[in-house]
Amino acid sequence: MKPFWRRLFTFDDLMVTLGVCVAVGMLFVLPKNFTFLSPVAQALGDLDLTDMVFTEFRDDSHVFFDSSIVIVNIGRLSREEIAQEVRNISRHQPRAIGIDAFFRAPKDHIGDSLLADAFRQAGNVVLVSKVSYNTDEEHDEDRAEQVFDTLELSAPMFASAARHGFANLVVDQQEAFMTCREVTFAERYQGGTEESFPLVIAGMVDDRAHRAALERKNETEVVNYRGNLSSFYSVDADLAIDSTADLSFLRGKIVLMGYLGPTFAERSLEDAFFTPLNPQYVGRSYPDMYGIVVHANVLSMILRGDYINKMSVSTGITIGLLLLILNVMVFSFVFTHIENWYDTIALVLQVGQSILIFYLLVTVFATYNYKLYLTPSLFGVALVGTVHDLYRDSIKKLFLSARDNLKRRFSTKQRST
Repeated sequence: MKPFWRRLFTFDDLMVTLGVCVAVGMLFVLPKNFTFLSPVAQALGDLDLTDMVFTEFRDDSHVFFDSSIVIVNIGRLSREEIAQEVRNISRHQPRAIGIDAFFRAPKDHIGDSLLADAFRQAGNVVLVSKVSYNTDEEHDEDRAEQVFDTLELSAPMFASAARHGFANLVVDQQEAFMTCREVTFAERYQGGTEESFPLVIAGMVDDRAHRAALERKNETEVVNYRGNLSSFYSVDADLAIDSTADLSFLRGKIVLMGYLGPTFAERSLEDAFFTPLNPQYVGRSYPDMYGIVVHANVLSMILRGDYINKMSVSTGITIGLLLLILNVMVFSFVFTHIENWYDTIALVLQVGQSILIFYLLVTVFATYNYKLYLTPSLFGVALVGTVHDLYRDSIKKLFLSARDNLKRRFSTKQRST
């Protein structure tokens, strides 16, 4: 008699399970290696069902106006004009001033001197840095082992007058539709460790929130987006540069300066990113958020400690594999014992499980700020019926026919000898 586990999970079940795993793998590997399938790769790579939670299913109590952060537009101002903005802002004693702009090399002596002097007088300015590689060669994608070659800073006259934190966002710059869903809080480079731009600012105003962020020790953090520019106080460039404007409301605020278009009235794609707040979930046409607003959302998340936890990839794959094995066993049982009802039961099982997985993803994310990784489960459920039918109706019969032909040929050859 066969062992119980072999009666429960047969060789045919094993072949179907392996077939589904191969099919799921091909969905991700083939589009990336064939140019004509690249739109499929982009759609699959940028698909995340939890995105719609931010715009459709999230309770309004999670969305609030963060009055502690003010975003100021630097537009296309010169360095001298940005210096004037900094002086106007620092006059009202904000808690910190973060500037999402590089000043890589000297330009004109007067403008450079005024800007560096404005940073020194303010005394609480944070500039952006960038961790990067010296070459364009491909590097290990394992973030736990990732060490960058260099740390890029603004010119010394500016960098010496301010703190700095990297502004890199976790997006694939080579993919047209990659969305900024995650960030990192610290990155290693040859020479040390650099903290992120929002985290450095958080450390200046709330040491406890800064420590709590670092103690999470996650490779990446899912951004708990509050909203776009309308979720924060904002000041356009023409007002911020006006020395007669009343900016007294900046007292005690965190001011983030960055590019928000030439003016608020003029839309620009420069330094703009796709985010989960984009109303189009797939195939997005226009980026929806400027980089400085992304940093504002990250900073707000850090200061409030309102993080999104997530399931590990290994756990998600394990759950997906176990669910796949269970599905294969059920499909085989129905195919063997209730064949007349097989098609109906298979359709109900696949549709029902897909809806349940979608419901769990959205509900758990919206209610508990926890991101389930159930993509392997979803693809496994979607493909198990097709692969099972293909194996039972075609592949297995072809294999048995080929085996019988070989046996007959072998028997005929033995008799002839």
